[in-house]
Amino acid sequence: MGRRLAWTLMSVTVTTAVALTDGLLAPDTILVGLLVLGPLLACVRLDALPTAAVGAYALSLSVLLGPVNHIWGTSDHLVRLTVLAIVTGLCVYCAHVRSSRERALAKVARVAQEAVLLPISAQIGHVRIATRYRSAGKDTLVGGDLFDVANTAHGVRVLIGDVRGKGLAAALIAAHTVRSFRHAAYTEYDLTGVARYLDTTLAGQLGDEDFVTAAIAEFTPGQVTVVNCGHHPPLLLDRPARLITPPESALPLGLGSRPEPRQVSLQSGQRILFYTDGLVEARDPDDRMFELETHAAHLGGLVSLDAALDDLLKRLDAHADPAHADDDVALVLCETTDHIPPHHDTRRHWVSAGHRPNLLGHHRP
Repeated sequence: MGRRLAWTLMSVTVTTAVALTDGLLAPDTILVGLLVLGPLLACVRLDALPTAAVGAYALSLSVLLGPVNHIWGTSDHLVRLTVLAIVTGLCVYCAHVRSSRERALAKVARVAQEAVLLPISAQIGHVRIATRYRSAGKDTLVGGDLFDVANTAHGVRVLIGDVRGKGLAAALIAAHTVRSFRHAAYTEYDLTGVARYLDTTLAGQLGDEDFVTAAIAEFTPGQVTVVNCGHHPPLLLDRPARLITPPESALPLGLGSRPEPRQVSLQSGQRILFYTDGLVEARDPDDRMFELETHAAHLGGLVSLDAALDDLLKRLDAHADPAHADDDVALVLCETTDHIPPHHDTRRHWVSAGHRPNLLGHHRP
């Protein structure tokens, strides 16, 4: 059940409860004035139209309660109806103003986040890539999940990360992390150097309790190298699927992270899934977490990368109601290939298979 639907039901329920109580206590006690609680509750979260509907429902009940309270046609009843109508009109106006401001802020937030997480090419070097980014809900305008890809002289380097916290502060840290990666990916010789550069740079920007978990990968012909800074390990879609765990645990970025690299051999066509905790920590009504290795087994099949991620998100939605999700989800699915299109210009291929991903990462040629 969506949050807005739940809020609508609560507003209607409160209005109905007031009317029923008034009917049971009449004519000794008149509670018609309390019917304003319905539209007042509605305007806090709902748009103008549903708020007006709740207000109209409250007015109807107020009219019906007139004979019950033996005040039908009296000046007292007329005054009560007039006050309820005025309050309902004010509630509708407040709901309209609030909704308009929320939509304006949402547009600003989307533009700001898209400025940080720009589209990724469908193929970069010898790696095919698909990405998804989904906010926890409509009320979540900006978040701290991030990813990026760089085609460097050392190989195709991939970053995925998650900033502790939510909202604008987390988004600002995410922007700084991506910006630092775009510099380090091209200037640092190996992934250990990239991680240390990010750690040092972020340490001067984070608060005492802030940090960024991250996994950084480098694809070269025949293998992938991964360093993990307190992040969920990538999933190699082999038979069976297995996690690429680090040799030793390392602290998140900003806390003195010194990760050790892990190298894994890859064959052409093999896929690796990078993800944030919004995927694996999603819980069903029985409080069971999403079993990634079970659900992700199909990702190594013959379906396209975009179709594979769409199917994975459908499985996530079936596991946990997205209306009650409390964390963003970022996904990066990579597939190695021996085929590199001639004169491949990654700047001109931001759309894969006619599908424009949402809030995707950035590539610099």
